[in-house]
Amino acid sequence: MRTVVYVDGYNLYYGLLRKTTLKWLDLFALFRDHVLDPEVELIQVRYYTAPVLDRMCDSPESPQRQRRYLQALRKMYPQQIVIIEGKILATTPFQRLVKPIAEAPELQMVQVYDFNEKKTDVNLAADLIAGAWTGAYDQAVVCSNDTDLEAALATVRQHHPGIRLGVVAPIPGDDHRRISTDLSRHAHWSKPLSPVHLKNAQLPERIPHSALCKPETW
Repeated sequence: MRTVVYVDGYNLYYGLLRKTTLKWLDLFALFRDHVLDPEVELIQVRYYTAPVLDRMCDSPESPQRQRRYLQALRKMYPQQIVIIEGKILATTPFQRLVKPIAEAPELQMVQVYDFNEKKTDVNLAADLIAGAWTGAYDQAVVCSNDTDLEAALATVRQHHPGIRLGVVAPIPGDDHRRISTDLSRHAHWSKPLSPVHLKNAQLPERIPHSALCKPETW
C-alpha cells in the first residue's frame, strides 16, 4: 500500500515536542518504523512548517536550530522527505482585556504581539486533495489534530472511497478520546502519537557525510 504522510509541523511541535529534548526527530523513521503497519510502503513524508521569527522565540538561537534541523532532514532523506514552508505573519493589534487590571482600572485595551502561521493548513489540504486525484498514494496519513483539515479529509473520503485514510494525532497520553472527532470520523483509522516513539526515532547526533550536528541545547 503506497503511503504518503502529511505532517502539520506546528501542530506536532506544540502538541508534543515543544517542552521536550526530542526535537531532533527522524520523521521518516518515526512513521516507517513506529506508526505504520510493516507491510505499508512509505514513499514520502511531506512536512509543512514555517520559518520562526526571532521575536516570537524563547531563545535567540531558535531560528538557527530550526534551519539546521530542516537541513538535516533534507540531507538524510533527499527524496523521501519534502519540506513545504509557509510563513509567520507578525502583527501588533489592540486587544480588549478580559478583566480589568487593579493597578490601572481605566485601561480597557492593550497592544500585543500576535503571530499567525500562514499557508500551512492550505498547503497541506491542497496537496492531500491533489494527491488523491493524481493517484499519488493508496493511503494518506495526516499527522495533525487541527480541525481546519476536516474538509480536505472529507473530500478525499467522499470522492475516492478506495483510498485509505489515517489520522495520527500529536497529543500527550494515549487517550483516544482526545483525537479530534472532526478528523477521525473521516478516517479509516486513527491513533495518538506516542512520546516513546519520538524518543526511539531520533536522527543521528551527526548527520552522515555532512557537518550537521544536533544542537547542544534545544
